[in-house]
Formats: sequence, structure tokens, C-alpha cells
Amino acid sequence: MHRCSKHRERGVVMVWVVVALMALMGMAALTVDVGQLVIAAQVAQDVADAAALGAGRELPEYSTAQSVALNLVAANNESMGGFTASCSPDNGDITFWGANETVPEFGELGSYAWAMQVTANIPIDYVFAPVVGLEGATVSRSCTVVRMPVGGVPICPMWVSYETDYQYGQQQNLLMAGGPHYANIPGSFGWLEPPSGDTNLFLDLLSGYQVDYEDIVGNYVTVDDVITARTGVALGQWRQALESAPDNLSRLDRAMQEPWAGDTFDSFRNDNPRIMIIPMVEYLGGTGTGAQFQIRAFGAFWLESVDTHGQPRSITGRFIQYDLPGAGGDALSPETGLWTVKMVH
Repeated sequence: MHRCSKHRERGVVMVWVVVALMALMGMAALTVDVGQLVIAAQVAQDVADAAALGAGRELPEYSTAQSVALNLVAANNESMGGFTASCSPDNGDITFWGANETVPEFGELGSYAWAMQVTANIPIDYVFAPVVGLEGATVSRSCTVVRMPVGGVPICPMWVSYETDYQYGQQQNLLMAGGPHYANIPGSFGWLEPPSGDTNLFLDLLSGYQVDYEDIVGNYVTVDDVITARTGVALGQWRQALESAPDNLSRLDRAMQEPWAGDTFDSFRNDNPRIMIIPMVEYLGGTGTGAQFQIRAFGAFWLESVDTHGQPRSITGRFIQYDLPGAGGDALSPETGLWTVKMVH
């Protein structure tokens, strides 16, 4: 009897061992499949984020924004470790919101703001779950971005009349006060005092080279700020800041160097030295250093050439559509000439 009892005990132990092993194997299998889902979810979110942020810069051109989003999703598939993401506009994976519409989880857009949502989908084939009838799943993640006006930035200390239309791609003479249309602004020749009041920073801000972070912050301006004129700027000074300098550090000198040498008006890096952010202002009154201007908007210009010999002298540039990464935006503000694309959820 005693020997039989021992055999029965061994048999019960073996049964429990088998049950425990099966449970452990099931947990291991579940861990593998759940792990796949977790990784795929993060990859899908990364793809959606990249596609939405890249495409958002094309708003309000919906067709172009959609093409950019689809191309970015496809491009990311080349480096995703075996995952393949898809995005189908026909299935509602790309959604747009226009001016004055309400974006879920964000709020109302103004007359000069637009939004889009991009969804990336990644199918997963389970490794172990099929034994219980589960073959796979599709992980979907979305990103919504808003393109909106920027109300304040550090500036290049010169001005352009607020009455100048935003005709993107059309050449403009940025040296405004020398022209006959601005004869009613006496004693100001197109230049502004640094907003911080540090007159020694004028040429640094004009050339846009090696300006300390503290000085950038100190010369930050917003729409409706009032700034004063700067007089006594010699022709050679602004030519050296913009066109040609002995140390080859003028804006146009640097633009011919790497990594900007291949940039064009249609395709450029956001930090290209040719890009000048200039206040679009309304003249309030005063003469000379007492002349006052109120900022109504901004112009982002692509600097093309400087003519210090012609009559009138000229600084030639063209308006560009320019997005400022990381800048603060306001979806309800009027057009300010500068834009930012913000991820909202």
C-alpha cells in the first residue's frame, strides 16, 4: 500500500509539472506577441508623427500635404526593422481641417490656421497566439498637427512697409526708405534700433552671425510692438553685413559655403543665411532716431543680391513661405507672415 501511494504522489506531481510548464510556455508566448504589439505601436506613432509634421508645412495645400504624408510613410518603411506601415486616404487615414473649423482635442482654428491628422497602420502576425485562434492584429496610431501664424521672433533690424503684399516669389527691394514712395518718412533710411536698446548689436543682428542666445532673446519682438529708427548706418556697414565681408561672414558669403551652397529659393535649409526675418511696419511719426514704427506682421525673405552702386541702391529679396520650428503660434491670430507647425496630439 505504501509503495502504491508513492507512485500516485509522483503521478500527481508530474501532472502539475506539465500544467505549470504549459502555463509558463503560454505566458512566454503571450509575452512575445504582446511585445510585438508594443513595439509596433511605438513605430506606428513615430511614423505618424514624422509624416504629419512633414506634411503640415504644406498646408493649406491639401493635395500636396497628402502626397508628402504618403511619401514619408513609405520612406520610413525602409528602416523599421521588418515592420511595414500603411496610410490610406480612402480609409480615412488622412483628415484635414480648414479655417474656422474645430479640431478635436485642440479647439477652434482662426482664419489663417489649418490642421491635419495622419494615421499609420502596422499589421502584426502573431507567433504563438494562433494556437488559441488569434492570427494577428493591426496597430494604428495617429498624429494631429496645426499650422498657425507666429506672432513674435528675433528680427533683422530693418523694416518693410506693411502695405507690401505677400507675393511669394516676386522680387522686392527691401531697402524701402530710399524709394520715392516713402518720402513721407523723414530721416529714416530703412534701419531699426535693436529692440534690446544695445546699439552695438545692430550689425550682428543684420548679418545674423554668432548672436548669443541672450541677445536673441533680448531682441525678440511681437506683432504690435513699437520700435524706433536707427540713423547713421554707413553704406559700407550694411554691405559688409549682407553682401561681402573681409572675413567672408556676410549673409551672401556664408550662403555660398557648405552646407548651404546647394540651396535654392525652392529648396533650402531653415538656417540658410539668406533667410531674413524683417518686420512689416506702419510708420507712426517722428523723424530721425525719433521715427517710430509699429510691427503689423513679418516678412521672411530670401536674400538674392545687394546693389550699392545703383540709383537707387537696393537689397533684393523674395518673400518665402517659412515655418519656424519650435516657435510659439496662435491658431486664432491674423496672418503674420511667419508660420509654425505644432503637434497637438
